[in-house]
Amino acid sequence: MNLQHYLFLFLRYSWLVILIVAAALAGMFAWITKQSPVYASRAVLQVEMSEAKVVDIEEVKEDRLTTADAINTVIQSLTSNTMMLAVAQATGMDKEFATRNGVPAVTPQMESALAQEVRDRLSVQLRRATRLIDIVAEDTDPAKAQNLAGEVVKQFLILQSGDRNSVSKDANTFLVNEVAKRKEKLEESERKVADYRKTHGVVSVDDKQNIVVELLNALNTQVTAANTQRATLESDLAALKDIKSTDIDGMLKLASVAALPDVAQLRTAVSTKEGDFAAIKERYLELHPKYKASLSELTELKNKLRTAVASAGDTLRQQYNTFAETEQKLKNMLAEQEQKALELDQITIPYKLLQGEAKASREIYETVLNRLKETDVTQGLTKSPYRVVEEPLINPIPVRPNKTKSLLTAALLALAGGAGLVLLIDRMDSSIRTVDEAERELELPVLAAVPEADLSKQPFGGTALTSDPGGSMAEAFRTLRASLSLLGEEDQRRLILVTSAIPSEGKTHTSINLAAAFATQGLRTLLIDADLRRPALSATLIERDVRKGTEFRGLTDVLSNLCTTSEAIRSTLVDNLSLLPSGRRAPNPAELLSQGSVPKLLQQFILDYDRVIIDSAPVNAVSDSLALAPQAHAVCLVLRFGKTPRRAIQRALTLLQKSGARMAGLVMNRMPTSRGAAYYYYYYGDPYIANSVYGQGKDEDDEKPVKKSKRNQQKEPV
Repeated sequence: MNLQHYLFLFLRYSWLVILIVAAALAGMFAWITKQSPVYASRAVLQVEMSEAKVVDIEEVKEDRLTTADAINTVIQSLTSNTMMLAVAQATGMDKEFATRNGVPAVTPQMESALAQEVRDRLSVQLRRATRLIDIVAEDTDPAKAQNLAGEVVKQFLILQSGDRNSVSKDANTFLVNEVAKRKEKLEESERKVADYRKTHGVVSVDDKQNIVVELLNALNTQVTAANTQRATLESDLAALKDIKSTDIDGMLKLASVAALPDVAQLRTAVSTKEGDFAAIKERYLELHPKYKASLSELTELKNKLRTAVASAGDTLRQQYNTFAETEQKLKNMLAEQEQKALELDQITIPYKLLQGEAKASREIYETVLNRLKETDVTQGLTKSPYRVVEEPLINPIPVRPNKTKSLLTAALLALAGGAGLVLLIDRMDSSIRTVDEAERELELPVLAAVPEADLSKQPFGGTALTSDPGGSMAEAFRTLRASLSLLGEEDQRRLILVTSAIPSEGKTHTSINLAAAFATQGLRTLLIDADLRRPALSATLIERDVRKGTEFRGLTDVLSNLCTTSEAIRSTLVDNLSLLPSGRRAPNPAELLSQGSVPKLLQQFILDYDRVIIDSAPVNAVSDSLALAPQAHAVCLVLRFGKTPRRAIQRALTLLQKSGARMAGLVMNRMPTSRGAAYYYYYYGDPYIANSVYGQGKDEDDEKPVKKSKRNQQKEPV
């Protein structure tokens, strides 16, 4: 199916598409007129980049509000039930809600519905690649929309200010207590060192002893760390046995599994990709290529993470063996150093241990004190990480309904629906609609395309060649005559069989006008009505009274030896055209046409006439035509535009080919003359036909009749 086919298909059904679009526009316009205008007001909230730090010491963790997750948390907080109820109370929406529900005040059971009603009037979104949050409120009253947006920002800042003050106070209290505790521990450690020196008289230590003791301390620290690591791995390995291999989340809860380099790296990559995918998801639809690509990359990273976590057991066991070996080696080294230390001086060891404990206490104390100095608690209490960069304003222009956008959307959807309906109609239609399609599908040439015409104005017994010689239909049959005249030698194109696949295709009409075309050329032509079951040809050319008369004879009478051919053949109103009617109804048409006398009879007709045209029964309906087809020099199959199913035509062609018929080609009947799917092939020549000797003879410039000379009138072709 090429582009040209679809172009003419839509031209043909343009009325249907226009009707659907008009109906959609009318429906949308009616819907718009019934909608109340909705106004919107916007406030913009910015999340600040710099803020007071909250230190990460054991229970207290640093919270940076500039991360995507934190900003999304802020967005969710803006539409939380607590926020919505506070806004409803501040704007008076709770009283309106209670009045509508017939209660004096909002009950706890109604708070969820009230919060949802407020939430439905709000839209909270993060601007892409910024830290700006748009808070849009909608209402049928522009002033109420402005008030609602402003109250959302106001209530959020109030709630957040209270929460941040509480958190900052807790952090400050914790740090002060921690400093006091560490200072007390440091003083105790230094007092122990002084008491030991005083009791044992330790003033100085030999350099060698210092080296041994320092090495001993280092080994002791390493053994402790190795023991801790081994114990942790042993505990995680024991827990790992109880976790199913498919429980990735459960395995990630184990610290040893989460700390593996591959796992940690993949978790970081998955977290980053999830943030990127969240941003893409807000902008693109699911079928967008970028959406699919980001989702595919995220899925691939998650699969790699599952694989890495699934193989974590083997890695942990290898680490456990390594740590166990390292621990044993360190223990052996520690034992050796301890023996040396004992040999050197039993007294100095406790002294060094007390010194190390005092040093560690001092380091921890200084660290906590420095963190307390770095944390500006006062700033955290006074400065908020949120700033209102745009106050809500009253917008006098409604945002909904958008008439232009709604009508355009309805038109586009209707246009797409109409196009889809046209394509569906075309897909469900199994008929042949163009000459190109017929030749491509059936692998036979189209000899002529006969246009649609009103035959009710044609006089009884008349033909297109005699009634309207200048019309398109007459020209189509001249084309058919010319196509058949080019098939071969004169003796091989004199007997022509016209048939169709199914009834009502126009084969009788084609037979009459084809015979008339040959007759008007001066050829002695015989038209045989061989459709013995439904003899439409005889009914078209012979009066009813004559057909009912006792002297009426035809083909059945000749084949039954009840009369001669000269008694049955009748003349017609067309010069050089004779008719052999079907005759009286026969109970056995197929047997009559299959008997051996038929070929002899046809050969006799060929000798007596220049052209013999046989109008036979439809191929798929009865077998009559299959008996006559092998005797014909050429067989023409008539098919009706947009009517005859492909399967019926293909079956008829198969039967004719099996019978030995010599197929000449196809005749496309009842082609539309309007500019549609078939117009482009045959009817570009209409102006030429109209100005020919068969037409009206009007000049294109002045539309006046062109006078013909007597010489031209005498030599006018037929």
